[in-house]
Amino acid sequence: MNISGSQADVYADFNGLAQLKAKATGGQGEKQEALEQVARQFETVFLKMMLKSMRDTVPDSELIDGEKTKFYESMYDDQISLDLSKRGHLGLAEMIVQQMGGQVKSENTVAAQGLSDYREASVRRIQGALQEVKTAEPSSNVTAINSPEDFLHKMWPQAQQAAQELGVDAKVLLAQSALETGWGKHIMRNKIGQSSHNLFGIKASHGWEGKTVSVQTVEYENGIAEKRQATFRAYDSYQESFNDYVQFLQQNPRYQQALTQVDSNEGFVKGLQKAGYATDPAYAQKILSILNRAQLSGLTVPASGFAS
Repeated sequence: MNISGSQADVYADFNGLAQLKAKATGGQGEKQEALEQVARQFETVFLKMMLKSMRDTVPDSELIDGEKTKFYESMYDDQISLDLSKRGHLGLAEMIVQQMGGQVKSENTVAAQGLSDYREASVRRIQGALQEVKTAEPSSNVTAINSPEDFLHKMWPQAQQAAQELGVDAKVLLAQSALETGWGKHIMRNKIGQSSHNLFGIKASHGWEGKTVSVQTVEYENGIAEKRQATFRAYDSYQESFNDYVQFLQQNPRYQQALTQVDSNEGFVKGLQKAGYATDPAYAQKILSILNRAQLSGLTVPASGFAS
């Protein structure tokens, strides 16, 4: 079965759904294509359910398992499900096509086999496909962050440098980046799993000439949260992200008022929100809440940063 990436993504696209309906009422070739696409989407839904069940077995953490974290986990699971299904190694979609009377040309499907015959083989295929996704990201692009303390340890030197240029408290930058990335656990990635290193959620404007990553995000309009696809800046390192954040604020006139309030952590973050840095009406309050947590409020380190 040969299904393109754009076709496999239409399960969340109403226009794509309308196209599928049209194909389903067309000629034999179009009906076959529609059947294959629907089968692949069903396989994706099945994988999402499986990943959700796996996550439900992991105990929640009051520290990082907030609503925003769960939302990013959901987006990540959506992308993983799509990627696994696109690889075409699981066999479920092909079996559905076969059961519905369609024609299947795949080594994953064997004539006269039913759903029960695929259970054991599917588990092995899913495990293998998950391993492929895991190893798809180049090791040189990976900076594992295992805990909030680990996040602070890795980001503190860059935060100090950026804070000095802006004249703000370095802890404020750590709190903002912790909010934007879920303490480094949910940094945006591109389609092949490479990290964007984007710590501050800066979008790629028309004048941006660097790398980008397109992901689903939450935007607030009239106080109502909505999921939207947006394009964000991507960097080669966390240091580049901090550097760009400094330039972004200093070169953008809308944030000049916030930069006049750097002597006050509350004044600075509220100034960012007032200038439209984020659409979340509670953005500043969330940063201040993180800033008051034990990890940051009690943070005292030497001028040289954390000890290695």
